[in-house]
Amino acid sequence: MNPRRKKSLSSPHVLLFTAGALTCIPALAAEGDVFTPYASYGVYHDGNLLRNPDYLGKESDTWTRAAVGVKFDKDVGRQELTADLSANHSDYDRFNQFDNTGKELQANWKWALGNLFSGNVGTSYSEALTPIEDFRSLEPNIRTQTKNYVDASWRLHPSWQLNAGYSRYDLRYDLESQKPSERNLDIADFGFDYLARSGNKVGIVFRHMEGDYPAAPINSYDQNEVKVKVDWQLTGKTWLQFLGGWSKREYNTNAQRDSSEPSARLTAYWKATGKTAFSVGAWREIGATDDLAANYALNQGVSLGATWDATYKISVDGLIMTEKRDYNGVSVVEGISPLDRNDRYHNAVLGVTYKPTPHWRIRTSIYRAKLDSNIASEAYTTDGILLTTRYEF
Repeated sequence: MNPRRKKSLSSPHVLLFTAGALTCIPALAAEGDVFTPYASYGVYHDGNLLRNPDYLGKESDTWTRAAVGVKFDKDVGRQELTADLSANHSDYDRFNQFDNTGKELQANWKWALGNLFSGNVGTSYSEALTPIEDFRSLEPNIRTQTKNYVDASWRLHPSWQLNAGYSRYDLRYDLESQKPSERNLDIADFGFDYLARSGNKVGIVFRHMEGDYPAAPINSYDQNEVKVKVDWQLTGKTWLQFLGGWSKREYNTNAQRDSSEPSARLTAYWKATGKTAFSVGAWREIGATDDLAANYALNQGVSLGATWDATYKISVDGLIMTEKRDYNGVSVVEGISPLDRNDRYHNAVLGVTYKPTPHWRIRTSIYRAKLDSNIASEAYTTDGILLTTRYEF
């Protein structure tokens, strides 16, 4: 298996989470509770776990995942403190070299100072097996992601607000072969919003990003963006969100690799009835990649999601997505030939959630993922199913 793979942002696992998030709102803790322990267990089956191309034949596997955690939610005056800490363990039936224990942490302080100043300070940490869509190899690869952030808003006028923020993202792998893909991202934002009396919002965002690749300095870059953002309720049942403008990336060592591209993401929501809702998304963005044969990809895609509350306790959700990725053909490290490559992803998921009690949730989902590529060894098709349950005490 060739371990030099891209970061698959539209993997089935991401798709399943996105679809489930439309309806699987966690059970609410009793009013006044500060700590809410929870436990979850799931059984998963994938028909092509290793993402083999069709001509090599598919190799399936079934695995289980158990997790325990605790949520924290406390209001102190106008300050809101939240956290979610959990640990999980996965056991695979056939490919047990992928057995792993993961850790997750999210913490946030939503602060306010008087009526004019507000913001967030937070951190997140994730330690987990790198999805096989991202790293197709029989060798397990643990990925660690850390993000720290702070942002603030100043309501200098009833109709105007200034915003500023900073975040630091670190990505690490335990395998030496993936060290060239490790990176640190420092992102600084500044902008302003116009706040309409209706509650709608229009603004400008200026962003500066510094991408540092410690093991591959040739891939380090600076990126500047200017974008318009819109958060608008068109009607009582329709909302529109837009973020779009221009991105310019400049590499520290080779100007021939520089890029300047328009980028945008548009999402529309429609609450058709009291029980049904739809979402439509479209995007064109420069995306990061973990493929050592290309340092970035131009991603263009569309998605359609829907939810239906069949009964008080049963909900159904679905999501389909397609995305085209054009790789720029500049290799990250010396000795690896760049690829004139383009991919197209097709993903679909259908799920049902049952809530026997306010604290207990059961969910089953089926999914299909297909990758078409001009590189024959990259293409694959897979189908999967999962059954999960979660209880909050």
